[in-house]
Amino acid sequence: MKKTPSEIAGYTVLPLTLPATPSYPKPATHHLYIRAHEPRIPDDDTPRSLFLVNIPIDTTELHLRHLFGTQLAAGRVEKVHFEDVPAKAKGSGAQAKQMSMKKRKRVTADELQGQLEGIELPATWDRALHKSGAHAIVVFVDRPAREASLKAVKKAAGRKQGKEGIVWGEGVEGRLPALGMERYLKHERAVFPARAEILRAVSDYMTVFEQVSEARKREVARRAQEPDEDGFVTVTSGPKLTETAHEEEARELVERQRKKQEGLEDFYRFQSREKRKMRQNEMLRRFGEDKKRLEDMKRRKGKIRPE
Repeated sequence: MKKTPSEIAGYTVLPLTLPATPSYPKPATHHLYIRAHEPRIPDDDTPRSLFLVNIPIDTTELHLRHLFGTQLAAGRVEKVHFEDVPAKAKGSGAQAKQMSMKKRKRVTADELQGQLEGIELPATWDRALHKSGAHAIVVFVDRPAREASLKAVKKAAGRKQGKEGIVWGEGVEGRLPALGMERYLKHERAVFPARAEILRAVSDYMTVFEQVSEARKREVARRAQEPDEDGFVTVTSGPKLTETAHEEEARELVERQRKKQEGLEDFYRFQSREKRKMRQNEMLRRFGEDKKRLEDMKRRKGKIRPE
């Protein structure tokens, strides 16, 4: 039997034993690839995170907490981000209302839009399943916990084959929703979430949606008060206009302002003096050119005979 390498392309290969199931009565070996998390744009959680690839499709946060905290006896996990499970925006729900009320002046429309996208309806399944080969980011409580966990992973990956390995999910079987036929039967009996949860999600969404609309209006009003390239501010009054009407009105105002400026070119005395000097210099230049042209004609035709 070919030995599996303990490291591939910077990833530590951790073999896991998947227990037997009624559909597949033999245990199987699953390889989990782990390395330090190194994203292109690091954040505050990067120094204490591990990047996991090829997680089992039934992975839950409880699985990974149990793996690192109990089975490997390493670090304590703070949170887990799965590839195909959108992370909820910070401050969603009731917490979002409090944050938005406290930071109403500082929160931008784009930030509120991010909160809006993070609000979702309650899930109809009691347990999420991942696609094959999915990845996850495990964030530990601190950097030493991450280093201890990575060291424990490398130690477990270097064990000789034949020794007892890590059994996936051993010890948490009764703490998770069931899979298989029981999962589908339970879903069939309770397809829709509780009415209170739906109302809460819809209420949170509409609250943040109104805040986004108000923030957009404030930004539009603020931009309307900013001077244009010529230093003028467009002032409008009267009933609300459509976007096309606003554009036509702004175009007419710019044209009227340009015509006004044409009549103010000689408003100051020094501008008039400069203009007169320019006209005099232009006349002298033309007189010199005409004089030179006349002398050239005399040289070509000879002296002029008197009649």
